[in-house]
Amino acid sequence: MRYVKKFGSIAVGFSAKAGGMSESQARKQVPVLAALAQATRLQILDCVAGAGPDGVAAGELARVLRCPASTLSFHLKELSRTGVLESRSEGRFVLYSLRRAALAALASYIAGLAGSQRGGRSRRGSAGKGRRRVADASQLSIFGD
Repeated sequence: MRYVKKFGSIAVGFSAKAGGMSESQARKQVPVLAALAQATRLQILDCVAGAGPDGVAAGELARVLRCPASTLSFHLKELSRTGVLESRSEGRFVLYSLRRAALAALASYIAGLAGSQRGGRSRRGSAGKGRRRVADASQLSIFGD
């Protein structure tokens, strides 16, 4: 965030032209990205997503992932706190299911960064497709090439 604050006018101007994410939207996504930036949590999401809307019990996740209960509990708490997972009690079990809506905005933004269509136009625009930027001699001379 230091870069955004230091060069705020540049980032805001670029974001507005590209139809990008507002600062408040970006701030909401930071905890989600932080929660997803861990291999065990991604494996948990994969298992929960595979279980579908019915969800999966925490004990089953521990068995499949071979993860100690205390470690799994910590990861499930973090994923639930950020809104990626939801939990519900069913008898003696706690079932976890994926909140797909929580990932939809992030997925849409990342798809836009990757050059997918967003709002009928791509991020790069049609003028830049298939063209590579050619460096001229003055650019290379500063590196001794």
